[in-house]
This record gives sequence, C-alpha cells and structure tokens, in this order.
Amino acid sequence: MIVAPNLTAPAPAPDTRPVAPTGPLPRRTAGRVLGASLVATGLMAGFFYAYAISVMLGLAKTDDRTFVLSMQRINEAVQNAAFLPVFFGAFVLPAVAAVLHRRLGLRDATRWIVAAAALYSVALAVTFGINIPLNDQLDRAGDPDLITNLAAVRNDFEGPWVVWNVVRTLLSTAALGCLGRALVLHGGSTRRS
Repeated sequence: MIVAPNLTAPAPAPDTRPVAPTGPLPRRTAGRVLGASLVATGLMAGFFYAYAISVMLGLAKTDDRTFVLSMQRINEAVQNAAFLPVFFGAFVLPAVAAVLHRRLGLRDATRWIVAAAALYSVALAVTFGINIPLNDQLDRAGDPDLITNLAAVRNDFEGPWVVWNVVRTLLSTAALGCLGRALVLHGGSTRRS
C-alpha cells in the first residue's frame, strides 16, 4: 500500500505580538485620563497663582508676627486629604495619559502631554527643593511670640518663597497650556477615526 505524502502546510504559529488598542473604549479612556490631567494641573496652577496674586500680596502688608504665624498655619493646613491627591495627581495623570496616547499612536498629542509632564515635574522640583525647605525652616523658627528677631525670620523666608512660587506658577500654567493643546489634538483624532 502506497501512502500519499501530506502536502498540506502546517498551520502558522499564532501572532503573540502585542496589538495597540484601538476603538472607542481605549480612546475614551485616554481622553478621560487626559481630561483629569488637565483638571488637576489647572487646579495646581490656580493654587500657585492665587498665592502669587493675592495671598502673598495680602500677607506682605501685615506685621512680622502675623506674617510668620499665618504662613506657619497655612503650611500645616495645606497637608490635607483634598490637596494631596490633586498635587500628586497633576504629576501622575499626565504620565498615564502619555502612555495611553502613545499606545494609540497619537504622536502629536503624546508630545504635548510629555511636555506638560516635564514642566510640572520641574514645578514639583522647585516645590520640593526650595518652597518646602523654606516652609520647614519657617516652622522650625517656632512660636512667633518667642522668636527674638521676627524680621530676620520673615526676610529669610518671604523673598525667596515668593520668587520661586512665581516660577512654579509659570511652569504649571505652561503645563496646563500643553495639556489643553493635547486635548484639542485628541479630540481631532477622535473625530477623524
């Protein structure tokens, strides 16, 4: 008995390479994360801006004791459950949005999101490198009623803190603008797809 050779080709191996997600759900998720990034960054830019154009201007007109005590109390109050998620969310959310947009192949939007993340990262570096150490120095000065030279304590704090707050205001506002541009590009790509 003669057996005919098997001439059928073997089945190709399944493709296991990751596939970029497409469709309405991944785009919607990326858009929502980008929107949340925009809100968090906008809140932080507004927070820094409010200090620059009102809080510090108002405190500049007070006596040394009132200034030192007020800033000590503000520094205590700001570490709360409403502030910290936004403060760190403005850092984390753009990074997630950048990854999602990159996976969708939305290069232009990704570039703007990465720029926003970089700008806000510098604002955080200013905060952790300058503003928070100044806050800590002011807190270590102790009870304003027991400080012998309130004017010196105030002078060491106020000038540098105000200048660097303006820097982080500008950085976070620029980050907000970048995220706004990314959102426009995201919306345009959604309409085309």
